[in-house]
Amino acid sequence: MGMELKNDELLLTEPQERYLEWLLSAPADRIPKGKKDYATDNHHSIATMRKWEKTSAFRDRWKTSVETIEGSPERTQRMLDSLYQAGLRGDSKSADLWLRATNRMQAATAPVVPAASKAAELSDTELDVLIAAVAAREKASRVVLKVVV
Repeated sequence: MGMELKNDELLLTEPQERYLEWLLSAPADRIPKGKKDYATDNHHSIATMRKWEKTSAFRDRWKTSVETIEGSPERTQRMLDSLYQAGLRGDSKSADLWLRATNRMQAATAPVVPAASKAAELSDTELDVLIAAVAAREKASRVVLKVVV
């Protein structure tokens, strides 16, 4: 009748489960650090692990797990906390990212510059608007740094 799947196409073996768990862990937390060492420590070959990675059951579980981790509120919160702490230590890029991610500040937009190739070709009004926009952006970035630092 319909196409029947073998049991091994649906479920992962215990070694595959452990390997997937290792892959899903943060690289800094992995023990051992690299695939080659993982293979050696667990008596697998790299070729075997690559074969596992190519099976649909393994790939589906891997993809689903990664999507779950990526969308995790806890993970997002840890990243925001990390950016916040770095911003407090004076890292202006982290402060900027935290402020934008938490909607505390919108990204500065560059002023619209007319197509003229030289400042001398701008009208006085265009030059005044451009200078005011650059000055406002600079002042805003200084205020953000004072608040964060």
